[in-house]
Amino acid sequence: MTSTIDTSNQTVDHSASGPPDSAEAPSPAKSKLGRAVILALFAIIGADIMDLLDTTIMNIASPVLRTDLGASTSALQWIVAGYTLAFAVMLTTGGRLGDVFGRKRMFQVGISGFLAGSILCSLAQTSGELIGARILQGAFAAVMIPQGLGMLRAMVPPEKMNSVFGIFGPMMGLAATLGPILGGWLVGANLFGLSWRAIFLVNVPVGIVALAFGSKVLPRDEHAADGTKPKLDLIGMLLATAGVMMLVYPLVQGREAGWPAWMFALMAGAVPTFGVFALHQRHRSAAGRDPFVVPTVFRKRSFVSGIAVLFAFAAAMSGVFFVYTLFMQVGLHFSALHAGLTMLPWSIGTMVSMGASQALMPKLGPRRTLQAGMLVMSLGTVISALLVHNYGATTTSWTLVAPLLVSGMGMGLIFGPIFGTVLGDLDDAEVGSASGLLNAMQQLAGAFGIAALGTVFFDKAGAMMTSVPTAATLVFVISAAILVVAWAVAFTMSKHTQEAEGH
Repeated sequence: MTSTIDTSNQTVDHSASGPPDSAEAPSPAKSKLGRAVILALFAIIGADIMDLLDTTIMNIASPVLRTDLGASTSALQWIVAGYTLAFAVMLTTGGRLGDVFGRKRMFQVGISGFLAGSILCSLAQTSGELIGARILQGAFAAVMIPQGLGMLRAMVPPEKMNSVFGIFGPMMGLAATLGPILGGWLVGANLFGLSWRAIFLVNVPVGIVALAFGSKVLPRDEHAADGTKPKLDLIGMLLATAGVMMLVYPLVQGREAGWPAWMFALMAGAVPTFGVFALHQRHRSAAGRDPFVVPTVFRKRSFVSGIAVLFAFAAAMSGVFFVYTLFMQVGLHFSALHAGLTMLPWSIGTMVSMGASQALMPKLGPRRTLQAGMLVMSLGTVISALLVHNYGATTTSWTLVAPLLVSGMGMGLIFGPIFGTVLGDLDDAEVGSASGLLNAMQQLAGAFGIAALGTVFFDKAGAMMTSVPTAATLVFVISAAILVVAWAVAFTMSKHTQEAEGH
């Protein structure tokens, strides 16, 4: 249930909204949240819901894919992680494409490509075909998602944005809560004999409605008065992609391949690759050209430590969700719907504590609120480990209610302050680029967590999956330890917050 927080817009969209000093009278659409704005908002929400559902639903379907497609354990990891990996790598570029070619145009391109990817997923006959279609989905989602905030800014004055997010937040929370349940029902109901394929086809009507509303009510693309456009850093994107793949590919494939020496060499090679990427960003920035990431952000210790905390949190969260689903469906033989309903306390806890975090931050401060969430989530994960270890194959949904609720409450406390706290010590000129990097790192960490913790799980569970409770217990313990380390590192983060662009 990876929650995507849209922090990917890298520039304030003056090309769409006009110069900041514009003396134009506000248009009727900007005077209040009129019908056009509401329809535009629901078009953008529809796109975000498709992305959110495809990250939450897929975990539920993973065990069914083992039987239907004969997917190997590494293929299961790629089916889930391939989407988030492509999303992470392409996200910053997706935001830039909106700056260059127009947000409305790229929003429509993104939805169209996402729908095509969804249909290809539903038609897949092998795990390889499904992985390829999932990667295509993730890449087009990265083009689709970043455009929303820029278009809303063009339609809504700043003082009305709280009203916008008052609609947006609950809708996304509801989608996150119902995603696993919907996925479980679709898989279990086997509508028209589609089984897991229905979870991708559900995107089609949502996407068509979003396209129809968007074409009518979203603001048309305009260019800046001086005609300037940001440039795409394709070399930077390729270097970043290469470094990420050199890390993730061995983690997913290494166990099945017997960990040959070349895989360790590949992981080691990621270090100089990222070094070349950093040098390229520095030289590009010094030459006055748009970098993939503004390099000065890495001179702030609080930002670097914040990135580490975000990465650890997102990796642990994604890995735990992936393993929880496998434990329930493979180890406990729950149906997909039963597994989805069992995870409901986590979603409820997250929604409740996200509201509570807004009340706690003025009293405790954002960093302490974040750290409290790390400890609470770690506690919930430890309780999960103890209960699964004690009850094993006799674990029931009721056994897991308390640890899931506690873990969800911890996650909600983290989500509230984490982005603003990571950005707390950055200059205004650095926030846009850093925001895009944060969202990309969140997605990358999700893919990394599934790859690394999934590998630990499958290795411990054995080829015949005879030790699933033991494997799940080990993953929960490791995840709790990661969260405790993140809590300790968070002491070096900023004590202040700064609004993430798009948060």
